[in-house]
Amino acid sequence: MDAEVNSLLGVDSDREVALALVSLGEDEGTPPPSPEVAPLRLETLPLSKSETDYPAIREIHETSSLISAEEAADWHGTISSPKGPPPSGKSLALKPLADAELPQESIFDVILRRGSAREFAKEPITFQQLSTALDRSTRGIPGDFLGSASPCLNSLYLIVNNVEGLAAGTYVFHGKERTLEQLKEGQFRGEAGHLGLGQELPADASVNIYFLSDLKLVLERFGNRGYRAAQLEAAILGGKIYLSAYGQGFGATGLTFFDDAVNAFFSPHAGDKSVMFLIALGRPAKRKSERKTQ
Repeated sequence: MDAEVNSLLGVDSDREVALALVSLGEDEGTPPPSPEVAPLRLETLPLSKSETDYPAIREIHETSSLISAEEAADWHGTISSPKGPPPSGKSLALKPLADAELPQESIFDVILRRGSAREFAKEPITFQQLSTALDRSTRGIPGDFLGSASPCLNSLYLIVNNVEGLAAGTYVFHGKERTLEQLKEGQFRGEAGHLGLGQELPADASVNIYFLSDLKLVLERFGNRGYRAAQLEAAILGGKIYLSAYGQGFGATGLTFFDDAVNAFFSPHAGDKSVMFLIALGRPAKRKSERKTQ
């Protein structure tokens, strides 16, 4: 319940709010009764010298907040599988690395090393590396809005520019089958650049992965709060792909995009889906300062 959580944290809900709650602990049966917990009253430093207010964001958050315990309980459950066109194009099974072939670097070291590529070198990653990133990152997340049998709220669409062992073109990922269905074959670097706000990063990347959600289906099940769920799931999956990329020795960066243009580009297959997130993968280019010293 948003208001109670914000009150417990002692935040001014006109300026900041809780977006997600993560529970931690040992699963050892029924926990003991919770003790009385007083709201936090912590002094905080200003986040910046000045603030910009976005009333629309605050209004959207308020209208998607849960008010009662009953509303929170109704949030739990499952959602029916989104209905998309049946596979009609060429499908390729993922070829992820076997467990014994995976890099042995610890997750802690990968997290410390993970960043965002600022320039890609137009060099390929391999189909095995892409397969590993997709396979390891899309095994579900333990969210209370997703039952064990629920499908993902997001569908993954790809523009492949330069992946060794995979033809350039557009694809959709079928999570249950662990396959990539080819939608169109061809080079779409220019389109990828345009969709990513005209930036060079998506045009130079080896592959761009777009997370699209059927918001009509999501909102029918979860109400206004469903948009939060779709974005949260896309962000977590994108974060996993980030770590998989850096764990395998290449780079990634999250990008902004033209919403309607992404949907139009992947239509008619994408139907009425809305884009939630975009991540570009590729080989980071050496910085100009590094090139000058060589």
